[in-house]
Amino acid sequence: MTLDRRTTLQWFAAATTLSLAPWTPAFGAVAAGAGTPPPFDVVDWPEKIAPLPPTKGYGRDPDLTDPKVPWPLTFNPAQRAVIDMLGDMILPADAASPGAGKLGVGAFIDEWISAPYPRQQDDRATVISGLAWLDAQSRALHRASFNALTMVQRTLLLDALTVAAPAPALAKPVAFMDRLRSLFVLGFYSLPEGKADMGFIGDQVTEGPYPGPDAEALAHLDALMRELKLERKGPA
Repeated sequence: MTLDRRTTLQWFAAATTLSLAPWTPAFGAVAAGAGTPPPFDVVDWPEKIAPLPPTKGYGRDPDLTDPKVPWPLTFNPAQRAVIDMLGDMILPADAASPGAGKLGVGAFIDEWISAPYPRQQDDRATVISGLAWLDAQSRALHRASFNALTMVQRTLLLDALTVAAPAPALAKPVAFMDRLRSLFVLGFYSLPEGKADMGFIGDQVTEGPYPGPDAEALAHLDALMRELKLERKGPA
């Protein structure tokens, strides 16, 4: 957990291609009973969390000109404080911008896991259980909650959750941390600071007559059209 933010982003982008799918390279090792032994006695993973309150989603015709979140959020103040702390550890501040926690990416994660849809509800179970596990593991190791640990203690605990092939006892905590990294990266790149970090400049005005797509773009389009068994009409 001591890498600079750019290195972390590059590593994670390579591992996940910034998709929403969980990164699970360790499942084969876990299934075989192998994996890196934990550096401490692992507490049990919470099996139950509070159910999602009855709520509605966006519906079939959301008003995109006046976006609103129609569902109640999940994190209590203590959970949000830990999420922001984790954000600043996972994507720390650098010369370009503050860390993900101070930027408020935790609010994106809260909104995401509170949505009443299957993918988001899977993430809700993972994140809420993971936060409870972090607190329980911290108390078992240091008799203090995670947010009361020293930076060295927090770092050593999170370092144990970065192994590529965890032992079965740490499989769920490692999957939690992998998924949390994914959500932090996703939220970070939705902000102006994230777009600037990747060099995204957005739409640019083209002066004069529109030149049309170049040969490379047309070749890409033709390949997609062939894959879909469609024929492109119009000039080449």
